[in-house]
Amino acid sequence: MVMLYHVTMVNHFYYPFLGGVFGFGHSGIDFFFVLSGFIMLYVHYEKAGYARQTWQFLAMRAARIFPIYWCVLAVTVALVWMYPPTDELMWSPRNSLEPLTLTRAVFLYRQDSDAVVPIAWTLSFELVFYLFFSLYLLCGSSLFTLLVLAWCGAIAAQWNGMANLGSHPVLLRPLIGEFFLGCLAALLVKRFGPRRVSVWWVILAIGICGAVARAELVGAIDPYKWYAVPFFLLILTGAAYDQATARTYPRLLLLLGEASYSIYLVHYGMVVLFAKTVDHYRAVASRAPNLTLALLALTILAAGVLIHWGVERPLLASARRHIGR
Repeated sequence: MVMLYHVTMVNHFYYPFLGGVFGFGHSGIDFFFVLSGFIMLYVHYEKAGYARQTWQFLAMRAARIFPIYWCVLAVTVALVWMYPPTDELMWSPRNSLEPLTLTRAVFLYRQDSDAVVPIAWTLSFELVFYLFFSLYLLCGSSLFTLLVLAWCGAIAAQWNGMANLGSHPVLLRPLIGEFFLGCLAALLVKRFGPRRVSVWWVILAIGICGAVARAELVGAIDPYKWYAVPFFLLILTGAAYDQATARTYPRLLLLLGEASYSIYLVHYGMVVLFAKTVDHYRAVASRAPNLTLALLALTILAAGVLIHWGVERPLLASARRHIGR
């Protein structure tokens, strides 16, 4: 969704991809955060208070996030060194090669500004949530729930003007609440998941998400405030349906899901490189902008899958073997 959003934003043709139908694709970030909260609690639901597993949990999360990210970061730094950012080729901030900026990028600290890999700002939120969720293993579910409620209360107070708790760009952003919505979905599925779920509930949730996206595209709503609850409903109904039914899914979709992190990491740089390259072929590409951008999207998907197979999976397998020892 995010990749298609950035493809849509390529304005060299002065014609949005497919008329801008993927203009809501930025909400893929909201979906990602709700889904992350869901997966964390769903997978570790029975491990509340298992303090001994905290280190393994954090190590596995680090192995999932950092190795392939560091590879993309290294390539980005090399490209920035060879082709410094300009107004026409802004794939990274101008201060990307400064030691402090690089250090922050390596550890994914405060990537809300001056991120060398621009889309890495979301990973700063993800790491904050991983660290916080480790308290579920350390302290158990009761204390974890109280801390979640306290944190949500602080976010609500901050953004409703009821209190001034500082201006930390990550800890008090409403986006953090989307992780907790995902945890709530996992709790409901684990505790109350019915044995039979009609697919119509899933279709209804998809329809709600589509209605919100349509409302954004026509300018009826603020696009950054309305997606959390629809995606919560979609994940809740989808997970309940999946849990209550025995079915297989198309291999291609599973492959794209497995490769989605690699696709996410590499897509932005590829879009920027395309935007620069197309300057030399504007006359040809402008004759078929939708076809050109569709080929760009397919090329990004193919590159992401190849990087997943050739780089991400071997790195992850190696890291897991070392952690297992």
